[in-house]
Amino acid sequence: MSLKPGERVALIGPSGGGKSTLIRIIAGALRPTTGVVEVGGRVMADFSWREIQEYRSACRIVEQQSLLVPQSSVHGNVLSGLLSTWPWHRALLAALMPIERERVGAILAQLGIGNHQWSRAGELSGGQMQRVAIARALISDPSILLADEPTASLDPNTAKSVTKQLVDLAKSRGMSLVFCTHWFDIVRADCTRVLGLRAGRIVFDCEPDQITDGRLEDLYAGSGERI
Repeated sequence: MSLKPGERVALIGPSGGGKSTLIRIIAGALRPTTGVVEVGGRVMADFSWREIQEYRSACRIVEQQSLLVPQSSVHGNVLSGLLSTWPWHRALLAALMPIERERVGAILAQLGIGNHQWSRAGELSGGQMQRVAIARALISDPSILLADEPTASLDPNTAKSVTKQLVDLAKSRGMSLVFCTHWFDIVRADCTRVLGLRAGRIVFDCEPDQITDGRLEDLYAGSGERI
């Protein structure tokens, strides 16, 4: 598969099909056992340590769980998304005082939780915590955003809302987005491509309007799952 700047790619398919693995290979967190990953015409396996770090700074993941520090403020959790890009003295300054207030506040406001900037993360609802995790990924202004079923632990209504918000933000920022979703019908109009994965293989790679009920039935056949 290939990914172009600004594309929004939905990954769908039964559990165990390879969606999470593909997300981590794109992020550089896993190396493929066969084949290669190329970034800008270069093989990722040939990157130096510094080049890998730079790539990972530009390519962020939103996980299934929010993975926040519950005792820390929402502001501090979002700001942690910048720590890997800062020199040690700026990271130390961030530990001593709440810097980047406006920057963090603006992203939280986009996600509808601007009034919780100084709340403890552990006091938030599941949907609010996942929005904080999205803000943490966005704070470094990545060019690629990867989302590994970020709404898996949320109730259906909240999951649909967060999924739509994630896609809308990627669209408005012009980021490349690759995300696993069980809510394809909700974001169908906002995706540029859909990849169906099953047993580690791409079953189809096409535009959203080419997805038929027959293709979905074949993709999920025998799995007991169906979006």
